[in-house]
Amino acid sequence: MKESPPTNSVESWAEKVTPCHTNRRTALKCLAAGLVVTSNPIPLWAARTNRGQPWGGFVTPPTWRSLEVATGDTLIVPAKVSGVAIDAVLDSGSGASIISKSLAAKLGMTNLEPRRINGLGGKAPVGLVRNVAVMLGAYAPVLPFAVIADLGAVSAAFGRPIDMLLGADVLAGGCVALDFATRRFAFEKPASFVPGPEWTTLSLGHGAKQELFVLASIAGLDPVPLMLDFGSSSALILSSAYIETHALLAGKPVSTAALGGVEGVQIVKSFIADTVSLGPLSIASVPALALDHWTSVSTVGNVGMPLLGQFDIVLDVFKGLLWLRASPPRGRLPMLKDRSGLGLAVSATELTVVHVASGSPADQAGWVLGEHVVAVNGRVIDVFYTRGSLWQWRYGPAGSRVTLKLADGTTRMLTLADYY
Repeated sequence: MKESPPTNSVESWAEKVTPCHTNRRTALKCLAAGLVVTSNPIPLWAARTNRGQPWGGFVTPPTWRSLEVATGDTLIVPAKVSGVAIDAVLDSGSGASIISKSLAAKLGMTNLEPRRINGLGGKAPVGLVRNVAVMLGAYAPVLPFAVIADLGAVSAAFGRPIDMLLGADVLAGGCVALDFATRRFAFEKPASFVPGPEWTTLSLGHGAKQELFVLASIAGLDPVPLMLDFGSSSALILSSAYIETHALLAGKPVSTAALGGVEGVQIVKSFIADTVSLGPLSIASVPALALDHWTSVSTVGNVGMPLLGQFDIVLDVFKGLLWLRASPPRGRLPMLKDRSGLGLAVSATELTVVHVASGSPADQAGWVLGEHVVAVNGRVIDVFYTRGSLWQWRYGPAGSRVTLKLADGTTRMLTLADYY
């Protein structure tokens, strides 16, 4: 049995923030366009079912709680910090839990210790606060420390405030079960799950900075360590060095995306990986990003929620094990493919263009950074943009025509197309 990661040393812990996605960033997502895709995407409106598979294996029946899967792949759960109820994002890719500056101010967290943390592509200045009371389900630890960071860009990408990322420091205290078919999660005691034969067991590793990783095979190559990242809206991120060594882009259409985190925004390449295999489980046509400045010395990339969401999941960090079970097609999270080429930051009244993907319909139509969209197909952008279905317009079938109204009153038509 593996020991849980150390929680008493700030320097030894990997406080890593995963990317922001255009519709969410995290929600941790990327500010970019076209980050997630599958050859046969499942429409979001069909992704939730009323019936899931039986969940045996727990020592006692699990206590299920509501799980919000926002913009297709961001896991939001009810939690508390310092006694205040919040909606938090589950982010196994962040070694330490991260609190937004705005929430920290509301909670009176003012005596912060200056630190610098590792993002996916660099370091960023943050603050540190000690002895933070957190509650997830019935688990109520006092964390030795939490990171205070500016999550403004993350929130803009997601279209609503992100107050807290619950990192591996919290998840290490229990056994997490994720049932996407019925949108629910359970957080039970460590070592409380005994899998049946339908589950695939994968070992968890801990990197030099205590990042969680699993071994995975890319395009049939030898297995390599990939960070396990519930908080990433990118199905797969790989270091450019690994990609170049194995010529993974040879003969493939390649576009661009803007990847954002606490360390800033960088332009990366987007492409489709032929296959990703986790043990005997394989997924074909996986959307991927190539990252030039990969900071982890123990991994060559990460695997995010769009890929992991193809399975039922049980994670026990204390035991060092991850269990996956094939989920019925209509119970899986969708791997969405952007067909617009517009990377958008979301506010309560408009969508701001923050990236135009190379070779995309938006690129060919002459869209530029800084333009503001106020309505899509006649529907005004408001605070419910990412809570309803309007945000899905970018992922429609190739050939679909979308009417976009700009802040200056002009209207443009954009024809969706596959561009990578």
